[in-house]
Amino acid sequence: MTLDLDHADLAAPLGRASPYLRASLERAGERALELFADAVEVPHLLLVLLDDEDSALHAAITHAFADPPSLAEEVLALSPGILVVASGATLPFSPRAVEALHGAHRRREGEVTPADLLAAAWEALSEDLRGDLRRAGLEPGADLSPRPPRGTASPAHLFRATSPAARRALVGAARASKAAGDPTIGPASIAAAALEADAELACRAGVSGRRLRAALVGRTVDGTAPPPRNLPPAAELCRLLAELPAGASSALVAAALYKTADSELAAAFRRQEVTLDSLRRAAEAFADP
Repeated sequence: MTLDLDHADLAAPLGRASPYLRASLERAGERALELFADAVEVPHLLLVLLDDEDSALHAAITHAFADPPSLAEEVLALSPGILVVASGATLPFSPRAVEALHGAHRRREGEVTPADLLAAAWEALSEDLRGDLRRAGLEPGADLSPRPPRGTASPAHLFRATSPAARRALVGAARASKAAGDPTIGPASIAAAALEADAELACRAGVSGRRLRAALVGRTVDGTAPPPRNLPPAAELCRLLAELPAGASSALVAAALYKTADSELAAAFRRQEVTLDSLRRAAEAFADP
């Protein structure tokens, strides 16, 4: 289950869409699911099109001497979902990391601290990895012990009720995950970053964040699949698709962004010097698979 292709607002656009665009919309649903978004939106579709080296949009950007991965990074930063947006390190959270974020909020009535992040990340790790971390010197004390939930639910925005130190830890986890080549921020990376953000916490836990990170090399990726959900298409996505001509290529999908003067997505393309004219010319010169 990903994008609800039976949604009433998608009936007409899907009837005119090329097989490639229809398949891309399904993949956009999977991307939105991976980001824990509440709906499938335009940035999710653009991410799929930019990642496909055979798409007309990818060819158009390359032909304009722009860099598709750099543009995809900007689009990811504008994508709805649960992710860290930091300079040079924009990454989503893995399923177990999202579980840990919610768990950290359930442990604390006020602002979440690095200690809450460490404890919740610890609970999200596998038993095998916990054993290895104990052998690396991590001592499960009061900070890691299970705590009865204090709240009934996480806040609507997971990062608003987060202390500055905990936010620094999450940014640190994102940067470390990016440097390691991980596709997402996993709970193991959050645990190490929490120790790095709070020296007193590291003393109580019995191991530094650097030492813990060394013990985790090659083991920070969380391969857990996101829980299945049926996501609706966002109104903005439906409007964009409705304005496309029959059989429109992926280059024309991006060109449609320029019809909205205040579009942040169009601004991202402009920063890469991908113009509306270049996209229109590419739509004539390049075809999708």
